[in-house]
Amino acid sequence: MLIKVQCQDRHWHVVHPAQPDPVAFLDGALAFDFADRLARDHHDRTGAASAVRVEAYDAHVDAVRYG
Repeated sequence: MLIKVQCQDRHWHVVHPAQPDPVAFLDGALAFDFADRLARDHHDRTGAASAVRVEAYDAHVDAVRYG
């Protein structure tokens, strides 16, 4: 599973592939911590690999991977 932390127009969102709507945050660090926790919990619960990608403007980085 890939969870994305996106910065669009200085607004942060966490996009979870199993949820229809992104979760908005005022702070990128809080958004990342939330996404990291979702990825870690998913891996702990299922044993399947999960990752967090941070996307800002035209760039991205795969920041964390579990499994």
